[in-house]
Amino acid sequence: MWQFRFVFLCVLCLALVGFSPAQNDSSPFRKSSSTFTLSGTVVNSVTGESIGRALVRVSGVVQRTAFTDSEGRFQVDSLPAGSVDIGVQKPGYFSQQELNGGRRNNLVTVSSEAGPVLLKLTPQSAIYGRVTDTAGQPIEQITVRLTERNVRQGRLRWDSRGSAQSDEDGRFRFANLMPGTYYLAAGPGSDNVRLLANNQKPKAGYPSLYYPGVQDLASASPIQPAAGQQMEVSFSMSAVPVYHVSGTVTGYLPDQGIGWQVLNQSGEQVSFPTRMRLDVGTFDLDAIPAGSYVLKASSQAGDKPLRAEISLNVTANMDNVHLVLGPALSIPVVVRVQPRDASSLGRPGWNQQRPPVSLRLIPTERLARELASTFVQQSSGDEFMALQDVEPGKYSAEVMAGGQWYVQSAEYGPANLLSDNFMVGPGQAYPIEIVLRDDGATLTGNLQSASRNETFATVIVVPQPASRRAAKVSQFGSQSGFTMNGLAPGDYLIFAFDRIDDLEYANADALQSYASQATHVTLSPDQEMHVVLNLIHTGEGE
Repeated sequence: MWQFRFVFLCVLCLALVGFSPAQNDSSPFRKSSSTFTLSGTVVNSVTGESIGRALVRVSGVVQRTAFTDSEGRFQVDSLPAGSVDIGVQKPGYFSQQELNGGRRNNLVTVSSEAGPVLLKLTPQSAIYGRVTDTAGQPIEQITVRLTERNVRQGRLRWDSRGSAQSDEDGRFRFANLMPGTYYLAAGPGSDNVRLLANNQKPKAGYPSLYYPGVQDLASASPIQPAAGQQMEVSFSMSAVPVYHVSGTVTGYLPDQGIGWQVLNQSGEQVSFPTRMRLDVGTFDLDAIPAGSYVLKASSQAGDKPLRAEISLNVTANMDNVHLVLGPALSIPVVVRVQPRDASSLGRPGWNQQRPPVSLRLIPTERLARELASTFVQQSSGDEFMALQDVEPGKYSAEVMAGGQWYVQSAEYGPANLLSDNFMVGPGQAYPIEIVLRDDGATLTGNLQSASRNETFATVIVVPQPASRRAAKVSQFGSQSGFTMNGLAPGDYLIFAFDRIDDLEYANADALQSYASQATHVTLSPDQEMHVVLNLIHTGEGE
């Protein structure tokens, strides 16, 4: 019997010894197999109230989803240790990611020490109102247009947010809006003039007006709904005499259609009843109130765009307006390089047909479209850089070099694109000439210790005096620092911001209030410099 007990005890001891490592919290196996629970609450960012039935998404090594309960609480189980990206969504609300232009959600570290997470959703806003005549009677089927002013990549943008037709009570509504700055316009549409007998022309109609009743966007009043706010904005409009414009268009192929645009004096597209006979090339535009307009026509010849435009000052009926379609303007971009070592141009990765530079034309008119350089393939198979389908007008240029290169000069005819605005006239064909160099400076840096617990900063390096060399931008972790290559020799102001979502940093005037908090440096060719920056809190300029 004692022999049996001895054997049993030996087996038991061996079993305990075999199991003991698995009980040790310091074992690598134990760490890799551990999972944790992440919990938190979703609330309304405006009222602080909890939000039920919101969808929480956790992305990392594994993907998990969960819905909040009636108290806004959620719990996500079986998460391995490490960093995860956590987002939340619900109809009628915007997430922080949507408000930040699609950038990352919240980064959370999953561990045994992780506490509850607080997530916020921002309620959507709306703009609504009525359109009436001076007697207070509703105007039915008037077109109402909404334009948003915002900042993207440091530059003011004017984006259409759609249009709506007033109903039989003159009412309109724009929903699902983010907090921001908007402008409303009301005016005629292509389908709101009743057909008259015997081809009669309408004698009166409503002009295109911006809220609160002005003719151009520059004089309009901004509408700024806060998060979750429902703003009422109403128009009162007076009927005015209207006129018709007719004429001919030539230069299009018989099997091709013609596109039309009528722009008001602010450069915004407006619609009027239009009749076109392609077989004879005639057109009629009806119900146009007095004012200044630009009429544009477009078509195709194979894969080549055709364009024509004419300015109109309408004060009476206009006949015999003539547009001649022709090839759209294309501006070639000629790039020359001045390397320190000519042999570098023969190294793998260098492509003479695709030089490391990009060019963007920014129109001075608020609502006109921007243009970016592209690479065009010729019939021989070779490529060249160009700006295609350029419309006549006044522009500024933004020139950005890549890698170790920087822009030494950029010219369009007599215009210096690094300092001046310039005009593109009809049929004008100056090439844009750019010179690149590769003896630029390298700048590294990190943040000075901050009193607040910031995770990320955005550094902006701005040439002084301000030029059209695009400001270089880099986001970095407060502990990791940043590196920028290919900086042209010269003076710079260096800013480190906590956020730049609504900062117009491409505008030197917008940065002026922060200039005293920036770091000034002077860089020489091939220099390497390290800077320590103070974090600037956006909105806390002088």
